[in-house]
Amino acid sequence: MIRKFLLCLCIISIFLGYVAQKVNLVRLSYEIDHKEKIYREFLEEQKHLRFKVAYLKSPKRLDAMMEAAKINFQLPREIRIVKLMPQDIEPSQKLSSGTTEEGFGNWLNWIKEAQAKTTRS
Repeated sequence: MIRKFLLCLCIISIFLGYVAQKVNLVRLSYEIDHKEKIYREFLEEQKHLRFKVAYLKSPKRLDAMMEAAKINFQLPREIRIVKLMPQDIEPSQKLSSGTTEEGFGNWLNWIKEAQAKTTRS
């Protein structure tokens, strides 16, 4: 009698273990589906945000915004360009072309230009 009871107890515990595994498997499958859904939503939001950034950076939109705000950018005229010469070179001197006979470091001297917009009232 005890033998049959222990056998039934063993079989029932095996079945309960099997059912518990199946329940955990189903629970994990629902959890995975939920996380995949969240992942897809994040991907969709990322795609939307990338599109929005591209739209906000578009030159056409920026031009329209500047026009609406009455901002008038212009290319500088020659009068507005100020040329700066390095301190050690006089304006009458010609800058070196970088040949070896003039020295190795001389090819680094470039004419620097700065643009300034002056407002006249």
